[in-house]
Amino acid sequence: MLDTAVIPCGGLGTRLHPITRWLPKEMLPVALRPVLHWTLDEAAEAGLLRAIIITNPHKPILEAVARSYPGPLDLEFVPQDHPRGLGDAFLRARDPLGGAPFVALLPDNLFQGPNPTSDVLETHRATRLATVLLAEITRSDAGSKGATGRARYQAHDDGSLRVTDVADKGKGHFDTGGDSAAATPIGRMVFPGEILDEFEELSRSTPFGAELDDVPVMQRLARRGALAGVKCRARFFDVGVPEGYRDAVATFPSRP
Repeated sequence: MLDTAVIPCGGLGTRLHPITRWLPKEMLPVALRPVLHWTLDEAAEAGLLRAIIITNPHKPILEAVARSYPGPLDLEFVPQDHPRGLGDAFLRARDPLGGAPFVALLPDNLFQGPNPTSDVLETHRATRLATVLLAEITRSDAGSKGATGRARYQAHDDGSLRVTDVADKGKGHFDTGGDSAAATPIGRMVFPGEILDEFEELSRSTPFGAELDDVPVMQRLARRGALAGVKCRARFFDVGVPEGYRDAVATFPSRP
């Protein structure tokens, strides 16, 4: 049963230094609420029942803030002692997942509009494939987005999308490659439980001290024709970079 979110919170938020030296980025306020609570809202509203939050022992206050969330989700916490990448974070959730599929929600991606977790779940259920959310980033918006890699996709016979290529991440901000806009995979993904075997395989060839990212696995899936995509219908804010955080603070309405 697909009812579980995995929410990686083990990173150090280096792109938002100096404030994240003292305050985890998942706790930064947007509309008087911590960023993490917005992500938990999205998971609950999409019908998920459980959230496995990957924490960092160096951020003990994060668990206290998560436990203050008033919504209906069952929360579990798994430590990631060092920030070794998203792939490593997913592997930390292996035991509590017990082989079940899961939705990965990156808390530094916020959305205003139709629920993107609902959209990736709907596409996954229709295609039975791993599914990733795709954002179309314009050249004028690229400066407020992190350096995710560009993606190519094509329409499938059933009307869904198949991601055919995912580029490596860059540095700094998103690069449209000279085009007026480009697509990129962003932080809402549905994975089958067996995907963790591929992350485990890649971890064995990852150099010591290097991060185990999610991109190599998505590249494998794309080459096999096994990665569905769904276009993001909501407005996307990358609050992991200063420009995106500023835009979110200026846009989100406060809640009582």
